[in-house]
Amino acid sequence: MMTEFQIPIIDISAFTTPEKFGDDLIEKKRVTALKIGTACKEVGFFTVVGHGISNDIINSVWKSTSEFFDLPLEEKQNYVKPQNVYPFGYSPIGAEVLSNGKKAESQRCENAIVQSVAPDMKELFSLGPDDPATNFPPRIFPCNPSNFAASWTTYYDELNKLANLILEAFSIALGLGEGYFEKFVTHHASALRAINYPAIDPSALLPHQLRASAHTDYGTVTILRSDGPGLQVSKDKDPPCWRDVPFIEDGFIINLGDLMRRWTNDEWLSTLHRVVVTAGPEGPGCRRRQSLAFFHNINRDAVVEALLLRPDDKPKYDPIVAGDFLMQKHLASLGETKT
Repeated sequence: MMTEFQIPIIDISAFTTPEKFGDDLIEKKRVTALKIGTACKEVGFFTVVGHGISNDIINSVWKSTSEFFDLPLEEKQNYVKPQNVYPFGYSPIGAEVLSNGKKAESQRCENAIVQSVAPDMKELFSLGPDDPATNFPPRIFPCNPSNFAASWTTYYDELNKLANLILEAFSIALGLGEGYFEKFVTHHASALRAINYPAIDPSALLPHQLRASAHTDYGTVTILRSDGPGLQVSKDKDPPCWRDVPFIEDGFIINLGDLMRRWTNDEWLSTLHRVVVTAGPEGPGCRRRQSLAFFHNINRDAVVEALLLRPDDKPKYDPIVAGDFLMQKHLASLGETKT
């Protein structure tokens, strides 16, 4: 039987513009946090408005990203890096199969390599934190377009602030009090990923090939901006029953990752999702689609132990080191192993 659910739209202005609420702020934050908590428990997805990110910042990063993807492949290939050393940079079309990351976790094998039939029809560029405490190598920016580094740095910083506000709402919703997660993000390992899904004739796809294969995200929370529909979610796993995520022009789609699901001892959901081929207005083919995903990840050396939210709760998972867990899933999506 298909599981019925809706993806709620939640105004989070109590967290992003608290000065507007005066004496009502504490109650408004509480009500907003409870809405978020309900969405995390029932769906694992929600859309936020009132997020406080300016259109100028969004438009600037969007333009520079599109211009990068329009560069010749030979130039973009300069930013392909060894993923076990620098898990960012450029990845060409067909290099990633996101569903493999999910399989690696289910097999519970650190060196598992699992391959799907068809690679994902997308190319991407990603960027990590600018913080030596993370033990990542320095950031590597494309030379072209000229404003790429500035626009990405600004957007990354703004989305990290937004992620921290969402974590503040999480802590209230879970009954942990404000600020619970702050000690876990002092040298966070968050990543900003741009994804270009090129226009394609659906008849050219391999059997079961998708723009992004079915997967769950890896970290704590994902903040997604896209330019159109195509994202689908399913709470049912065997078999999945897919539903379109409504496209909200000025909204950010929020979803939880596997680390947050484990952290809440399965109280909250990390929901299966994918990106499908949809017909574009120009004809039977599928139009180009672009998205920007900010994957919030806590400190790589943080030990995550299941939160026991009720007196009779027992942990369903052993403690894990966040960075090891994330790297295992990332490399599995590329058909690689941790060395």
